[in-house]
Amino acid sequence: MKFARFEFHGAISFGIVEDDIVKVISSTPFDDFDVLDQIHHISEVQLLAPTVPSIIFFMGGNYMDHLGGGEPPVVPQVYTKTPNSIIGPDDTIIVPSHAGHVQEEAELVAVIGKPCRNVSQADALDYVFGYTCGNDVSARDWQASDPTFWRAKASDTFSPIGPYIVTGLDPTKLVITATVNGEQVQHCKTSDMVHDTATCISYISQSVTLGPGDIIYTGTGGTQVDLQEGDVVEIGIEEIGVLSNTVTVD
Repeated sequence: MKFARFEFHGAISFGIVEDDIVKVISSTPFDDFDVLDQIHHISEVQLLAPTVPSIIFFMGGNYMDHLGGGEPPVVPQVYTKTPNSIIGPDDTIIVPSHAGHVQEEAELVAVIGKPCRNVSQADALDYVFGYTCGNDVSARDWQASDPTFWRAKASDTFSPIGPYIVTGLDPTKLVITATVNGEQVQHCKTSDMVHDTATCISYISQSVTLGPGDIIYTGTGGTQVDLQEGDVVEIGIEEIGVLSNTVTVD
């Protein structure tokens, strides 16, 4: 199933997307819900970030071709983002003018569906509600100069996600692409992850309880490019859709 979070005439709702129609549901998709007798054409609504996470994790160095020839990490390299960095489809990525080189990172994002604590790798995917597209926007100069990634990865608007959450996918068999102004700049296969999605979830859950709607960016592969004023960045996963955002420099 495909779920959206959207705004219609000032009201924010969740719904099930079928073709070009969204059917409103009575609560979040992480709760028991009813399908209401309300439908909208997808063009009539404003799609929002499909979840509002309280916790956001991302994986560093989780694709071999993103390691620059370095050794793969023995355990998942886990970092955090902050909720203020989340934006949705067609929202603007705002790059601080003093940020230096800022690049896109095309990623599969796992969305947790129920409380997840101390789970095994074998059971970890049972706690995933679905998957969405993510862009782990990254300020490279700040990554190099700061002792942590607090602003390089978590500045306002640096965590676009969307457009939908899709259930029932195999996270080991997906292809992720990024285009900038229509030119493909990244092509990743989730089968090339150093630590797969289940391993990352299990590892995090040994120390931190994940809740419904929390998300995990699972890493990126390939080569990224510097983003400029006016660039249109699109992160695509065929089974999910295309997350599109425009860049502005503030």
